[in-house]
Amino acid sequence: MNKLFILSIILTIILAIYLSFLFIGLKEDDLKIPEKGYFGRGEPKKDDLNIKNFKIEFSLKEINQLKERLGKSRIGHFELENINDWSYGVKLNELNEWSNYWKDKFDFNKMEGNLNKYPQYLTQIEGIMIHFLHVKPPKPKAYRRIIPLILVHGWPGNVYEFYKIIPMLTDPKSHSLDFDIAFEIIAPSIPGYGFSEQPHKKGFDSIATARIFNHLMTERLGFKQYLAQGGDWGSLIVSTLGRYFSTNLIGIHINMAFISPFDSCKHFILSLIGCYKPEWVFSESEHFKNFSIKEKYLGLLEESGYMHIQATKPDTVGVGLNDSPIGLLAYILEKFSTWTNPSFLSLPDGGILKKYSREDILTIISIYWLQGNILSSQRYYKENFLSKNIFNSKYVNIPTAYAAFPYDIGGATPKELIQLNYNLTQMTIFSDGGHFAAFEMPKELANDILNFGLKF
Repeated sequence: MNKLFILSIILTIILAIYLSFLFIGLKEDDLKIPEKGYFGRGEPKKDDLNIKNFKIEFSLKEINQLKERLGKSRIGHFELENINDWSYGVKLNELNEWSNYWKDKFDFNKMEGNLNKYPQYLTQIEGIMIHFLHVKPPKPKAYRRIIPLILVHGWPGNVYEFYKIIPMLTDPKSHSLDFDIAFEIIAPSIPGYGFSEQPHKKGFDSIATARIFNHLMTERLGFKQYLAQGGDWGSLIVSTLGRYFSTNLIGIHINMAFISPFDSCKHFILSLIGCYKPEWVFSESEHFKNFSIKEKYLGLLEESGYMHIQATKPDTVGVGLNDSPIGLLAYILEKFSTWTNPSFLSLPDGGILKKYSREDILTIISIYWLQGNILSSQRYYKENFLSKNIFNSKYVNIPTAYAAFPYDIGGATPKELIQLNYNLTQMTIFSDGGHFAAFEMPKELANDILNFGLKF
């Protein structure tokens, strides 16, 4: 065996031990979870315990103002002559095309009707109004068991991401999914997103979100136990539910893994060896033959500029995006291109329409604009980095399923690394799919969640 390779392994182990002690000292694996908080206006008051029907209604005045702003957008830059892709961001001609469609062809009335297709409600928890969809199976007698399932979105999405997958989960047989179980769906808007109220005090992180969502499921809706699913921030929130509210959880299903090579010495050693000899440490090495910490983190660095801004000065960037629909459009469009498939970056049109319709993407963006909450959604980054829960590697004891999509941010994570943080009972490696799994590949994700549900 090559002596240089053996030496590199030894040095890797020594470095791993040093770095793991360094980073473990900085992490808070056993964060204390306050029993309650208060994020409403002013001094703490008692919550209104009622659950109220809610219907989405957008102001015609605000829609007309949006169209007027789009018509008066100042796009003063010119395209670089030798760039024909999205490596610098959204191309000018594509931005104009999307803007004109939003202004002249997008049907806001149809969007409003579509958003109201599912029953939705408001209830007050910890001082703020929580919006949630609550969709029951239309044919409950057709299924052996109905399982409560909370679906948790991330950024830059909202609950609309789940509109295609919901009917597949509540009535799988009607969507060519042969299962004898179905789900009763609860899909809340994270406070500061969608149709939930914005927090009025600092400190609203994924821990507070998990506590509020668990209260919603158990105290307000009366479920003794339930299943939870999420990607992006939703993955961190449901992982937090699994860590600190496990008595109320049947299991969790995630399609993004918050795992770092620096979570422990073992994480680091496995990751480093996997870079050189994946077959030594990863049982499904054919899927991870190009596993590389260097490439993973270079890719994350390249795609995380937004995160550094939002995690430090969200109110600065948020003001600009909240005042400029063309700016908001460009900011979010680029994410739906690159995070769906990094190869789309090299396409002149960004590849978005390969996976999504204009109506679906513009619905997501219109909610941010008409609700005026892009800034509050960006504050969520700062709160989570301040709380350090994003670095939490406390073991999740309850059954966990991981749907690994190859084009998610940072790529899929090997089973051997997932198992260090989770009681992994199911893992599915997909050949296609990126960050917005429920939005991009609803049937594939629904099938995976249903398979997980069969275990209970």
